[in-house]
Amino acid sequence: MTALLLAIALATPATDLKRAKDRYEFGAYADAAGAVRQVFVQYPDLPEPQAIEAWRILGLAEFQLGDQAAAREAFVHLLSIDPDHALDPFLVPPNIVDFFDRVKREAEPQLQPLRERRKQLKEEERLAEEARRKLLAEEQARSGPPAKLVIVQERVYIINFLPFGAGQFQNGDRTKGTILAVTQVLFGAVNLGAILLHNAIADDPSRRCSVTSTTNCSNPPIPDSDRALLQNIDVVKYVSAALFWATYAYGVTDALINYVPRVETEVTPTKAALKLSWQF
Repeated sequence: MTALLLAIALATPATDLKRAKDRYEFGAYADAAGAVRQVFVQYPDLPEPQAIEAWRILGLAEFQLGDQAAAREAFVHLLSIDPDHALDPFLVPPNIVDFFDRVKREAEPQLQPLRERRKQLKEEERLAEEARRKLLAEEQARSGPPAKLVIVQERVYIINFLPFGAGQFQNGDRTKGTILAVTQVLFGAVNLGAILLHNAIADDPSRRCSVTSTTNCSNPPIPDSDRALLQNIDVVKYVSAALFWATYAYGVTDALINYVPRVETEVTPTKAALKLSWQF
C-alpha cells in the first residue's frame, strides 16, 4: 500500500507518457493505448506539447491494433492542437504515415481556420512581448541606471568535499577556510617529510649493522638507535596523517552544514561598475 501511494504521488504526465511510449515501442499496443487514455483521465488539462504526444501515441497504437476509426479520431485531436503536425517517416511505419497524411488532407477545410488562428495568437503574443520590452526600456531610460544590482552566485556541491578549506572559502567563511588550509598543509607536509625521512634512513646501506658489531645491534640489520628513531618517525607519520584526515572530515562536515546552493547579494553599484557592466 505504501509503495502504491508513493508511486501515485510521484506520477506526472511526463512519466506516464514515457511509460505509454515505452509500451508502444515494445509492441504492447493495447497497454500503450490504455495508458494514454488513463493520462487523459488523470490530467484533463495537459500542456500542449504533452497533449500532442499523447494523441500521437494513441493514434499509432490504435492503428497498430487495427482500429482505424479510433486512430483517425486520435489524429484529428492531434491536428486540432497542431494543424501543421507531421509524423516522422524515419520513426513511423510508412502505412501509418500515409494514413495520417490522408486524415490531414481530408480535415484540411477545418484545419485552415485553426492554422490562421494560431498564427494570429502568435502574432498577438509577439506584439505583447514587444510592448512589454518597450515599456521596460522606457522606464529604464526615465529612471536611469539601476540603484542596486543583485549578484547571483551558484555554488558547486562537489567543492564541499575538497580539502584545504575549499568548502569554507566557497561558503564565504574565509577565516575558517584559511585555518583549515594552513593546518592541513602543515599536517600534510609533516606526514610527507616523515615518510621521506623514514625511507631515507631505512634504505641507507651505510646505516646497517656490520658483521663485527657487538653493540647497538641486538636486532640486525638495523642498529638499535636507528630502529628507535624509525619508530619515533612512524609515530609522527601516523599522528600527522590522522590529524590531516580529522581536519579534512571536519572541513567537509562544516562545509555541508553551511552549504547554500545559490546566494543572491544585493549591492549598490558604483558608476565605474555600472559602466563596465553596460560595456560588457
